[in-house]
Amino acid sequence: MTPAVHSWPVIRLTIGEGEIVADANGDVLTYPVLDDSSTADVAADAAVEACRRLGLAACRVQGHTEDGEVYEMVVDADLGTLEERDAGTTDAAGANSGPDAARSGSRTGHRIGRGGRRSPAHRRAVLWGSAGILVVTVGLSTFSTVQEGTAEPVATVFTPPPAQLPVPAPAGWDTYGDWTTPMTGATVRAILDPSGQPVSVDGSTLIAHDPRTGVERWSRTAPFTVGELALFTIDGKSRVAASAAHELVLFGDGADPIRVNVPKDGTVVLNGGTAPRVDLPDKRSLIVAADGSTSARVVPAAAEPIEALGDDLVAADVRAGRIWRITMDSAALPAPATLSAPSAEAELISVLGSVDGRVVAAWKNDDGVTLGFYDLGSAADATEATQVGLADIEGTDVPASGIQVDREHGLLLTGTVLVDVDALQAHRLPGAGKLSAGYAWVTTGNEQLRINAQGVTEATTDAARAAIPDVITKDGKAITRAEGSSSGLLYALTQVAPRPTAPPSPASTSTSSDTPASTPSSTPTVSPKENP
Repeated sequence: MTPAVHSWPVIRLTIGEGEIVADANGDVLTYPVLDDSSTADVAADAAVEACRRLGLAACRVQGHTEDGEVYEMVVDADLGTLEERDAGTTDAAGANSGPDAARSGSRTGHRIGRGGRRSPAHRRAVLWGSAGILVVTVGLSTFSTVQEGTAEPVATVFTPPPAQLPVPAPAGWDTYGDWTTPMTGATVRAILDPSGQPVSVDGSTLIAHDPRTGVERWSRTAPFTVGELALFTIDGKSRVAASAAHELVLFGDGADPIRVNVPKDGTVVLNGGTAPRVDLPDKRSLIVAADGSTSARVVPAAAEPIEALGDDLVAADVRAGRIWRITMDSAALPAPATLSAPSAEAELISVLGSVDGRVVAAWKNDDGVTLGFYDLGSAADATEATQVGLADIEGTDVPASGIQVDREHGLLLTGTVLVDVDALQAHRLPGAGKLSAGYAWVTTGNEQLRINAQGVTEATTDAARAAIPDVITKDGKAITRAEGSSSGLLYALTQVAPRPTAPPSPASTSTSSDTPASTPSSTPTVSPKENP
């Protein structure tokens, strides 16, 4: 009987020149390949040992080549085989699954590697060719490759069966995942690419995943270990920026990185506007273009840069309320704009920041705090700042430091004040929080609150068992890191856990012989499940 094959975890086989590396949830095994003819056996050996270390009889395997191609396979630890995974593979429930399950009898998989029930002539299934391509040579069996999102994987990937994962869940999600992937570096936040695919980081490699299955759609390699990611649209072109210390590269349509020349004393800022920028200690900022070139902008002596706006720089004297929009590389700066007060008695607390050219400032008055919103003009000789809205909030504590900005969703968070910059609104939160994935995540007492841009709490969970997602995909998965874990894994968590369907109880069965017994609704209750 073929053992059940769950869609999680997934063993990653990296097939390189002279070696095969197997990664089983962070347990890394390296196997040398002495000659091309032994590659199939070595791949099977590596996958079998990795599967055994996971404590499984069978497991999904993804084979990755140096050319960026990905192959879907299944390893059977008992038989010692590595075979192509097709839509008829037995799922965790013990039955053939997928739309082609009824026809699976005509699509028997070919076993690959040592220990198979075939003659030696039929065991030679996977070869590492001189062209660097993984090739299947048994019968008519072929692997479908996944490149640049242009092809579907061979296998239909199924939601895993009920099983708690070793990761806390954000408020509104469960500790059940559809897939997981290695992500070296616990501080690197995942992002969504222009197609809405989550992008993770494994050392120096950027990997975009199919949000439904986790299958790799594209990968890029930076010339350094990546410390931060961000997505920009610069001059109408999408660019993924990757940085580390004093290094910065952009990725566009091609696989090769676009290197940006960063001075040794420069500080790379990825969450500082509509384009990456590099701040220099000599009161200058370099704004990065789509081709990796930079434009220098002088920062006024009394000001600090607060936003790259296209190829312009917005700078502010945060205490005096003066704003500059600097459009040229010249020491002759435009005349600054002075922010208008919401009332005669209002006193400026600070300029909190700028999001897409809309400046937010906090003013103290007798009744509390008023936030002013100001849109900037584009004149080169004199900066214009037009007040477009006001928002009153209770209390007087509005921190001027530690300000968080979610530019994708137009949000700003400072202390306990959540600002919807696009909607010209502000809300006082029940506690200090963290801004991520379009929400404020606030911990109060023993609860984590998920609060939306309108200041409404959408969900709660046990704070001791909560996490904050990096991003939320369009299909509702919370891409969450296991913070504090040495495994460095990223999880795609589902909003609702699988619920067992209980058999009808005797009390729910009608005494009438022609009335069917009542059964539970097939629709699960939408509520967060506590972690173990």
